[in-house]
Amino acid sequence: MRSLFRASRRPGLYGVLPAPGSHAGKGGVTMNNLYGWTGRILNMDLSTGTSEVLDSTNLVQRFIGGKGLNHRLAWEHIPAQAGPFDPENCLLISVGPLTGTPAPTSGRTEVGGIAAQTYPPMYAHSGVGGWFGAELKYAGYDSLIITGRAAAPVYVWIRDDKVEIRDAADLWGLGTFDAQQRLKEIHGNDARILAIGPAGENRSRIAIMLTDTENAAGQGGYGGVAGSKNLKAICVKGTGKVRVAHPEELLRIRRDLAPDPKKSPEERGGKWIYDKESVDNVPYPRNRTSCTHACDRACWFEFRGVPRRTRPGLHAGRWGCIGPYTIGWQHPMGYDWPLWFQGFEGGFEATELMNQYGLNEWELLAGMVPWLVMGDHEGVLTDKRFDVIKPITPNKPEWWVTLIKAITYRQGIGDLLAEGVSRAIAELGPEQYGETIYQGERKRPTRISLQEAWGYAGHWSGRGIHAVREFPHWLLEALVWMTATRDPLDDTHIVARDEWMEEFNKNPYEGTKGAEIAIWNENRSELKSSLTLCDWSFPIPTKSDAESRLFSAVTGMELDEKGLDMIGERNKNMQRALLVRNYGRDRAGEVAEIMPWFKRPDATRGIVIDEEKFNGLVDTYYTLRGWDTKTGRPTRATLERLELGDVAAALEAEEKLP
Repeated sequence: MRSLFRASRRPGLYGVLPAPGSHAGKGGVTMNNLYGWTGRILNMDLSTGTSEVLDSTNLVQRFIGGKGLNHRLAWEHIPAQAGPFDPENCLLISVGPLTGTPAPTSGRTEVGGIAAQTYPPMYAHSGVGGWFGAELKYAGYDSLIITGRAAAPVYVWIRDDKVEIRDAADLWGLGTFDAQQRLKEIHGNDARILAIGPAGENRSRIAIMLTDTENAAGQGGYGGVAGSKNLKAICVKGTGKVRVAHPEELLRIRRDLAPDPKKSPEERGGKWIYDKESVDNVPYPRNRTSCTHACDRACWFEFRGVPRRTRPGLHAGRWGCIGPYTIGWQHPMGYDWPLWFQGFEGGFEATELMNQYGLNEWELLAGMVPWLVMGDHEGVLTDKRFDVIKPITPNKPEWWVTLIKAITYRQGIGDLLAEGVSRAIAELGPEQYGETIYQGERKRPTRISLQEAWGYAGHWSGRGIHAVREFPHWLLEALVWMTATRDPLDDTHIVARDEWMEEFNKNPYEGTKGAEIAIWNENRSELKSSLTLCDWSFPIPTKSDAESRLFSAVTGMELDEKGLDMIGERNKNMQRALLVRNYGRDRAGEVAEIMPWFKRPDATRGIVIDEEKFNGLVDTYYTLRGWDTKTGRPTRATLERLELGDVAAALEAEEKLP
C-alpha cells in the first residue's frame, strides 16, 4: 500500500497550490470562493507511485469541466507519439460544476484519453452515468489524471485527501461485479467504484469501465487502457459537499425544467417494449429507475428474480440503451430485419455477462453480432479461427456465453474480435468480410459490415441499427461524424426547433441552416458533457437557456446563453486543435472516412449522399466554424477570438496552423 498525496508547487496553467487554505486563482477567484467546482485535480503516476494536487481554478473557468476539461488536460499531458496502451497515455476522469448538486440529470462523468477502440487510435471520450462523479466531487476533486503503468495489479483508493495505491492481486481476474463487491466489503457499501473486467485486463480494445450501478464508459476501449496500466479499479468515498452559489434559484430552475420525481410502481407481466421491439408476458418484477445522481427521469428498467438460462440461480439488473437487443434483433426501430431472437431470460443473462466480463455492448450488438450472423448467412466466415464460435446460433443462450468468453480471453477468432470489428475486417479482408451483400430478409440490401467510421458501428445515420432517420436528416449526422473520433451520437443527438428543420429541409445541401444546426448541437454537446448533464435530456431547443441558468445558479458566475455557447465553441476548438497537432487531422482525411458509409443506400428510401453537394455543405460548415475550408483546421483568428492564443502559437510552431 502506498500513500500518494502531496501538494503541487507547479505555477502557470494550473495556478499555484502552496498550502491548504491559501490557493490563489485567476482574476480574484480563488479555491476558497469557488462555487460548483472543488478547484483541485488529482494527478497520479502509477509508474512512480506519486501524485500531486493541481489547482484547477484557472482551467475550470475556461473549459468548465467534464469533456472540455479533458480536452485541455489531454493537450497538456498526452504526447503526440503515445499509443493507447503506452504508459504515457492519460486516463482522464472529469466532472463538472453541476455534478453532485441537485441540478437535474447532473451526475455524469466524462472519461477521456487516447481511445484504444478508435481506428486509427486518437484522443476521444466516453460518458458514464451513475454516482461515481458526485462522489469524486465530494472527495474534493474536479478531475483525475492517471498516467504510467503499475508494476503489478493495483486499485486506487481515494477518501478525501487520503489517496492510496493498493495491491489488487486478489481482484485481478474477477469480473466487474465480483471485484466491486469485494471492494465494498473492504471500504463500505457507500463507496463508489469504476472497475474493469477480464476483457480490460487482457487489453481488449472494446473493454469498458463499469460503475457499481451498472453504468458503463462503454465506447472507446478505456477498460483496455486501464488494463494496460494494471489498474483494476478506482474506489472513492467523499465526505465533503459542493458549494452552490444560489441554492434557492437552482431548485426553482429544477422545478421549471423537470417534472416532480414520482415513485415508480412495481410492474409484472404484460408486454415489455424496447426500441419498438417487444416481449410478451414478462413475469418478473420490474420498475423504472434513474441511471445517475440527481436524475428526475426514469428511463431505465430494473428487473429482479430473473432465472439464468446457462447457469443456476436468479439475478437482477438494470436494462437500458442497446442492452435489450440481446433478446432479439427483429424489427430495429420499426422496420423488418430479423437476425435473432433468444427470449427475455437468455438476453438478460447475456447482458449480465457482457458487463461482468467488461465488454462494450454497443460494439457487440450494433456491429459485431449482426456482422457475424449476416456473414455466416452468406458463407463468408471461412477463416478457421471462427470455428471456436461456430455454429453461429444467437438464438441460443449458450452461444452468447461462448462468444463473450472467446473475446474476453482471446480464444480463436476471439483474439481478433477483441480488437473490434473494424480492425477484424481490415485484417481478414474488407472485400469478403465487409462488402459482401446480405441476401436475407430486409427491406433493402445491406453490406454485412455495419461499421460507419473511426472504428465504430453506425448510429442514427440512416443505415445500420437505428436507421429510421430519413434524408435529409442524416446529412446532419454526417457532419458531426466527420469531425469526431468516435461515434458522436452518444451525446450529439441532433435536436432542433421545428422552424430550423423546416428551413433546412427545403434545401438541405445549400444555405447555412444545416451547418448551423450541426454546429449548435456540437457546441451544446460540449457544454452538457462539461457541466455535466444528461446526453439525452439536453439541450432543450425550446428552453435553450437552461444550461446557462443552471450554470449561473450553481457557480454564481453570471453568464448568459451566448456567453456559455462561446465556451462550448472553445471546447470544440480545443479538441480540434489537439487532433490537428497530435494526429494531423484534416478535411481530406475525415471526409474520406465517412463517405463510404453515406454512399450506401439509406434504409428508408434508398437515397445515397451526393458527394459533390456534400462538399459544398462542408465548405459552409468549416466557414461558420472559422476553420480553413481547404484543410479543415482552425485559423489563428478563430483561436484568438476564443482566447486560445497559446494553442494557435503551438500549432504555428509545428506548421499546422493554416
